[in-house]
Amino acid sequence: MALRVEPTGEFREFPASKVFFSTTDRKGVIETVNSTFVGLSRFSEAQLVGAPHNIIRHPDMPGAAFHIMWERLLSGRPMMAYVKNLACDGAAYLTFSTVTPLGDGFISVRSAVARPDLWAPVQHAYEQTHGLELQWRAEGMSKADAARRGADDLQRRLAELGFETYDDVIRALVPAEVDARRAAAPPSPPITMPGEALHDVVHAITSLDSELGGVRRRFEDAVEVADALATAGARLADGLLDLAQASQSAADAAGTVAEDAPVLSTTARACVTMARDAAEHLEPMVGVLGSVRTAVLDLRARLALSVLHNDMAMIFAGEVSHGEAVGDPARSVLHLGQTVATSVAEGESARQVTVDGLALIAGMVTAANEELLAFQRMLANWRAVVVRSGVSSQLAPYLAPIDERLASGLRDMRKLSELASSCEALRLQIAASTLRDAASRLQSSAQRLAASAIE
Repeated sequence: MALRVEPTGEFREFPASKVFFSTTDRKGVIETVNSTFVGLSRFSEAQLVGAPHNIIRHPDMPGAAFHIMWERLLSGRPMMAYVKNLACDGAAYLTFSTVTPLGDGFISVRSAVARPDLWAPVQHAYEQTHGLELQWRAEGMSKADAARRGADDLQRRLAELGFETYDDVIRALVPAEVDARRAAAPPSPPITMPGEALHDVVHAITSLDSELGGVRRRFEDAVEVADALATAGARLADGLLDLAQASQSAADAAGTVAEDAPVLSTTARACVTMARDAAEHLEPMVGVLGSVRTAVLDLRARLALSVLHNDMAMIFAGEVSHGEAVGDPARSVLHLGQTVATSVAEGESARQVTVDGLALIAGMVTAANEELLAFQRMLANWRAVVVRSGVSSQLAPYLAPIDERLASGLRDMRKLSELASSCEALRLQIAASTLRDAASRLQSSAQRLAASAIE
């Protein structure tokens, strides 16, 4: 029978340096823990291992958060959230929790909340949804149904905070929390002796940390470029639509002087067609710009998650070195090595999407620029015909708006072209990644340590 713990109202804080983990099977039954988890939760290792992970669930948490978690995990997607837990002595403690697939089960890595400014609005959303869940259950709804309905309510509240989807929550929270925690308590490698299996593991962790740092710095530039691309692309698309409308007005006006200058109407209609074609051709590019921005943000989050996992491996190596590790340390090192390798591999997939997208954007921007310049040439030809035909005074009111919108579009196009050049430079930098090799070395050293422990 599960131990029933009542909250005492006490709140337990813990430092940024205390990062901890646990692994579970696919049903959420705990299989391994580390010493920090044992100390913070006040449960013994024996009480935790074999128990459902919800043994530490705090009654203040909305069931909606866990409904979203299981929905994501069982579909192979990671979960990150703020979670209020309940220790065996009734004290509460707050964590930033990540849960990712690991073999046939899951691994959860948790740290102290390093960004209380981000937690505060989420906490309010939790409280509102939890209140509704309690109301629905009081009216006779089952706990599962209340959590399912609460998930929709919580998603809506998160959308009001600017997170349109739960993936947006992850894209924002993971880099912010990881960076703030690292700034407060950067992990340091334990002292180990060359020739020891643990020494090789620590060296591999340190090498991967250096690789991750370099790639993350490049991706901060990529995030800025992706944001600027999305803004510039949307602005240009709107401008081309305005240009097409202005051209249509000029074409309509040209029809009124068709008797004096019949070629004007034909040329004007050709201008309208070209402006509309340019606007239509730009639509796919706007979609690609959005997709690349999403891929960049996904990869930034994946890289931050890899940093968290690698930090956890370093911190646990310290536990092993100091003789503080509980359970089967070699098995846990193996799990952490596998977790880091998987995290990096999944980030590599997002990296390839980004690289391909940046190359596609560069080509699409070049094509759009050529279309806009062709329109400019045709417009110049049409204006020359207007002057030669002696109808400038009749059509003058329609020329200024076209000139204004075309000039604006060309400025936007130049900005977009500059960003496309930045895309190409970034693409080459991002493509040259050695992260997978560094992660493989860590996994191999973890496997050797596990093998030496068995021997």
